[in-house]
Amino acid sequence: MGELIYCRKPIAANPFYIDEVGLNVYSLEELSYFIFHNPYLLDTSLCSMDLIQWIMKELDEKDVANQLKELLAENAPFHMFVGRLLSSCGYLTQAEIRQTMELVAFIENKSEGERKKIRADRLMEKNKIEDAIYEYENILLDTKDLSNVLIGDIYHNLGTAYARLFFFQQAITNFEKAYSYNQRKDSLKSMFYAIRCNRNELQFESAVQKYNISEEEAERYKTEVTEASTCQEITAYGKQMDELRSNYSSEELYEEHLNEMILDIQSKYNSMCRM
Repeated sequence: MGELIYCRKPIAANPFYIDEVGLNVYSLEELSYFIFHNPYLLDTSLCSMDLIQWIMKELDEKDVANQLKELLAENAPFHMFVGRLLSSCGYLTQAEIRQTMELVAFIENKSEGERKKIRADRLMEKNKIEDAIYEYENILLDTKDLSNVLIGDIYHNLGTAYARLFFFQQAITNFEKAYSYNQRKDSLKSMFYAIRCNRNELQFESAVQKYNISEEEAERYKTEVTEASTCQEITAYGKQMDELRSNYSSEELYEEHLNEMILDIQSKYNSMCRM
């Protein structure tokens, strides 16, 4: 799971499989690690007799299993079930357990659509953009129980994900859909930004007419994109390229170093987008 986890007791011979994320866990410590680092990926399917039986039979933790069985029988809130799990092995501190329970309680009070959106949003925050796109699009397959505002916000975030990958035409389409549902000015503004980034002047002017945008506002959108594309970080990168060229008397050495930098950028981009 990315790091060494110290287990105080023998691990299970047979793992518990978390179907929602396709993960095998072999101990309560490993399960605690997963819950603590991925609270937004949890759902109430974790509260199951399958898990309780695994804890009882594979880990021989009868007291823990019986306590969880009581919570399940009492139909206790999901965050209480999670809290008891996390308290069962001493892997997390009390502060960490309390923090995790608060997050789980926050999520369980949301609608199913809101919970799915929160999980997708967290994938975006972790730069797992392709995974976030998959989650957003999966939510939009069935929108009958979602409010127009929530649908619009999902389309907006989907547009943001595509824009981060420089797929500006897809971003434009999703921002426009977002505005049609949520009527938020931010979604409309983001659509104009994406059109400007896509360098399609005809499309920009057409959208200005379609959405009755004033000349002053249209110019402001253009200016804001121009300023963003000439920010200090970008101009500093340009200067770095100029300095790199002056540091090499040999064209071969310069091109070799430049290719290394390009491959590094390409690798980082590919880690974000594997499409």
